[in-house]
Amino acid sequence: MMPERTESWTRRERAAAAYRPKRIRLVLIGESPPSDERSFYLDDASGGDPLFEEVCEVLFEARPEESKAPFLKELRRRGVFVIDLKPDAPRRGEPLAPYVGPLLINLGILSPEKIVFVHPEVYDAAAAKLAAAELPVVEVRVPAPSTDHPETFRQKLRQALVRAGLEKLIRPMPAPKAGGD
Repeated sequence: MMPERTESWTRRERAAAAYRPKRIRLVLIGESPPSDERSFYLDDASGGDPLFEEVCEVLFEARPEESKAPFLKELRRRGVFVIDLKPDAPRRGEPLAPYVGPLLINLGILSPEKIVFVHPEVYDAAAAKLAAAELPVVEVRVPAPSTDHPETFRQKLRQALVRAGLEKLIRPMPAPKAGGD
């Protein structure tokens, strides 16, 4: 039984759709949104999103200081998309296995060139099933971002990008165009 769609879930989904690349080179699969009010793609989110900040630190070698929008646009331009295995609400310890079936359907629609899991439990729940479905899983266990050891997340994400042949995604943000955007 799938959970009932909430207003928060719909809002997060709409925000993600606005930044979904036409061609997805890399999909990062996280565990779940950090809260009903925060998510990777919500630009108005307060309190920050550790996954967003650390992905920016790796791919752009910088963190957003104000608006997330320029970084989200650049992620879209580079073909990077982030989804959650459990997209409906923050995880409260429930098993992740029931979410793998819908994930397989969504990945069929997204057609990513490479898939990286961000969280050991997400990897454990889904990697073997996705690999069995012949999806392009990168076999690197990327931990969840941690304020205690952010370098571990960064090192493992870089390793996954290299193993996927996507190390060219790691480069600074382009300079703003003259005259604004």
